[in-house]
Amino acid sequence: MKNMRTIDTFVRVFILLIILPIFATSVPIGPLHFMTVSGNSMEPAITANDIVVVVPSITQPAVGDIITYRHHFQSDEGSTITHRVVRVVKEGYITKGDANEVPDGVVAPEDVIGIMVFKIPFIGALVHFARTPIGYLTIVIFPSIILIIHEIRVIARLL
Repeated sequence: MKNMRTIDTFVRVFILLIILPIFATSVPIGPLHFMTVSGNSMEPAITANDIVVVVPSITQPAVGDIITYRHHFQSDEGSTITHRVVRVVKEGYITKGDANEVPDGVVAPEDVIGIMVFKIPFIGALVHFARTPIGYLTIVIFPSIILIIHEIRVIARLL
């Protein structure tokens, strides 16, 4: 019986700390967007191992706010960037990474995804790892197989 409680606790912790952040960064959840950080332009405030939580409904940032916005390159490619607002101009917002020397260009208001409300440190590294083939096997497939085997054994004992 004690062994069952230990496994149940492990499963709950595993889901809360590992599966939930991976899922949350893949699928928008309600009024919040969870986004993994992949660069170091905002260090030390935000590192590449963090997850930032952005509220999309707040799209009128002030100087000092950290925003996430869509950046458009010359090609059709685009990406999201999380930087601090350093100046508000009539065309939009001038942003800059805390670790960068030079400000970015003007961010149009329609490109602002939202304002960061908090960060979850270190979990981003796990999310990045989970998106690799070995990480997916290690964090998703193998634990799922173990849980399925465990549940089959529990059901077999009940029969």
